[in-house]
Amino acid sequence: MASQINPFRPTRWEHHSEGRPLIWFTPTAENLAQEKSTFVRGSRGSGKTTLLKSICWDDLAHNESLQMQHVIGDFQHIGVYLRFPDHISSSMGLVDWAALFPEAPEPELEFYRFFSLAVELSCLERALTACHELRLSGQVALAAGQELALVAELFEEFPKLAAFAEVVPKTFVATARLFREVVRRMNEASGRGALKLFIEALPAREPNELLSFVTSRLSKCARLRTVRFGEKPPGFKFCLDDCEVLSPAQQRSVNSLVRKARFPISWVVSSVGSFLESRSTYIPQQQLTDADRRVVSLDDREPKDFRQLCQAVVGLRLLYALPADARGEKGRDVERVFPMDIRLGQQDVNETIRVIVNRSTSPEAEILRIAARRVREAMERFAPKLIELAPPGVPEWLPWYQAWILLHWRGRHDNFIARLAPEALEQLEIHVQGLRFKRTQAWIRRKQVGALLHLSATLGFRKLPLAGRSIIVTLADGSIRDFLEIMGEIYAAQVRGGDPADPRQLARFIASGSRISAANQTDGIYRASEAYFEGIANRIDIEPNAVTRLVEGLGIYTSILQSNPNDASVLGRSERGVFVMRGGRQDGVASKALEYLRETIRQAELAGYLRQVPVRQRDEEDLDLPAHASSAARTIAFRLHRRLAPHFMFSYRGAYEAIGIDAIDLAALCMPGSRIAPRQWATELAEVSPVQEFQLSLPFDGVEDD
Repeated sequence: MASQINPFRPTRWEHHSEGRPLIWFTPTAENLAQEKSTFVRGSRGSGKTTLLKSICWDDLAHNESLQMQHVIGDFQHIGVYLRFPDHISSSMGLVDWAALFPEAPEPELEFYRFFSLAVELSCLERALTACHELRLSGQVALAAGQELALVAELFEEFPKLAAFAEVVPKTFVATARLFREVVRRMNEASGRGALKLFIEALPAREPNELLSFVTSRLSKCARLRTVRFGEKPPGFKFCLDDCEVLSPAQQRSVNSLVRKARFPISWVVSSVGSFLESRSTYIPQQQLTDADRRVVSLDDREPKDFRQLCQAVVGLRLLYALPADARGEKGRDVERVFPMDIRLGQQDVNETIRVIVNRSTSPEAEILRIAARRVREAMERFAPKLIELAPPGVPEWLPWYQAWILLHWRGRHDNFIARLAPEALEQLEIHVQGLRFKRTQAWIRRKQVGALLHLSATLGFRKLPLAGRSIIVTLADGSIRDFLEIMGEIYAAQVRGGDPADPRQLARFIASGSRISAANQTDGIYRASEAYFEGIANRIDIEPNAVTRLVEGLGIYTSILQSNPNDASVLGRSERGVFVMRGGRQDGVASKALEYLRETIRQAELAGYLRQVPVRQRDEEDLDLPAHASSAARTIAFRLHRRLAPHFMFSYRGAYEAIGIDAIDLAALCMPGSRIAPRQWATELAEVSPVQEFQLSLPFDGVEDD
C-alpha cells in the first residue's frame, strides 16, 4: 500500500491489491460475535462487509490490521463468510416450480428444499475448509481419525452425495471440493431448465438437516483453542453477505434456516437497505421474532459510534500506507495517527456564517453585522452562558445565526418574513428578550442550518465554506466509504502540486500536526459531492437516465425548499426534504408507470443516492389500504444522501421535515421519454405549497448538532 497515490483509495475492499480490507473491530462486531443470530442492514458503503469479515476466521487468521486487535482465540465460534452472488446463481430464483411439480400441494416448498440445500452445502464447504486450515495452524484440535470417522458417517447418512464423486471423499478437503461441485451442478441445472431429473439425484432431507448433522458432529469432536476458556467445542457462525440479491422466496428460505438454528449454528444475514424480509418463514405458525434473531441497522448507529469508526479507519489507512518499518509506535494507537479534531478542526454554523459575511458587501450582510453585535449584548444581560469562546484567530464570538433568525421572526411560532424589513433592527430589541427562555434557545438552535442556507441564498452564495471534522463526518451519512471518498479528495487538494507518488509527501502529511486548510477541505468536500452525482451516469447496475433525473430533480427541489430567499416558510419549516409517497391513492398513475417509478426509487436506494426513512402512521385508517395490500401500495419515505448536499446546496445534515409528494409528479420526472427538465420540474413543484397529507412520526436521524 505504500506505493498508492492516495492513501484513502480504493474505497472498496474488492479493489485492494491484497484482496483484504483494513478492518477496525467495532462494538457492533462484538455484538455480532454473540450466540444469537443477527440481521444486519445498512446503506451502500456503511461497512457491512468489513463488519462480517471482522468475526470470520479467514481475516482473523490472515488480516494484519485485524490481528492487531483480535485473534481467533478471542471467540467461541468459527466465523464463515459467504457472499451470496459468488455461490448461488440468480437462475435458481427464475424456475417455475408450480410447472415443475404440478401435483405438489405447495410447489414453493420444493423450492425451499432445493435452495436450502444449496445454502447448506456452500456453508459446509467453507466450514470444512476452515476446520482444516485452523487445525494446520494449531487453532483447532482435531485428530485425523476423528476427521475420517466424521466424513464416513456423513456419506453413510447421505449416500446420494457420494454419487457425485468418482471416489468417495475421506477428508474435509475432498468433501469441501465435492460440496462445491454439487452446488455448481445445481446452479447449472437451474440455468438449463434441467431440474426435473437432476433433483432426483439429490439426497432426501429436510431443510437444515444436513447442516445440523455435520456441524453438531464437528462441534463434538473438534476443540477451538480460546484465550479465556481454553479448549471449547466451537460454534459455527455463518455470515451471509449481499442478501439483497435474493428473491422473496430465497429470503424466506434463509429466514427458515435461521428459525431452525440451534447450537452450534448461528447466522449473520447482511443486506443493503430495507428490502430484506426478516420475519416470514416456510414453517407454519413460526415467524422469526426477536427471540430468534436481533436486527441491527448500521444507518441508525449513534453519531459517536460512527465518528469513532471514522477516526479509526482514517488512522488505519494512513498507518498502512506507510512501509512497515516506518509505522513506529503509532501502530499501537491508530487514533494518534490522524486526530481529526486537530487535523480537520471544528467549524460550527456561526463560524461558517462569519466567513460568508466577511466576504459579502451586500446591505443584508451589514445589517446582520449590527444585529449580531446587539444579540451578543443582549446575551450578556439575559443569558451569559450562551456566549461561546471565539475560534482561534477570531477576536470576538458573535451569534450570527441567532441574529439572522431573530431579524426575520414575527414574534409568533414559526412565523417569519422572507426578506428583511426596514424595521427589522427595531423589532430585534423585542425579540431578543426571548433568549432568556430555554425553550426559545432550543427552538432557535434547531433552525441554525436553515438560517445558514437562507442567508447564503440571500447573499447570493452558491458555494459554502464547509470544513471541519463534524461537517465532514455528517456529510458521509453513516457510510464509511463516502467518508473515505471525501477524505481522498481533501488529501488530493492538500498535496496538490507535489509528486503524488513521492512517499515523503505522504509521510509529511501524516507527521504534520497542523490543521488542513479550510480552503482545501472545502475544495475536497465539493469535489467529492460533484463526483458522487456525476458518477450516476457511469453505473451499470441501475437505469442511469431515470436515476439521474430523479436525483437531480429531488436535489434541486430540496434546495429550493431549504434555501429559497423569497419563501418565508424556509425558516419556519427548515430542512424540509423527507419525501413521503403513498401508493394507495395514486389512481392517476398507470400501474406499470407506478411500478417503474418504485423500481427507480429502489435502484437509487440500493446505489446509495436515496435513504429510506422509517414511517409510522399514527392513524392507519387514514391510508385507506386493505389489510392484504402489497408493500408496493404502502407508504414510503425517503431523502437524498447528505453527500449530495454541497452539489445541490441543501443542508449537510440532510432533511428532517416530511412533506408529501405525489407519485404522479415523480413519474412525470423520471419516466422514459419525459421531456421536462429537472430544474423546471422542481421549480414548478415548489410553487405549489407542499401539503403533508397525514402525520408522521420520524425518528431523529442522529447527526451531530453543530
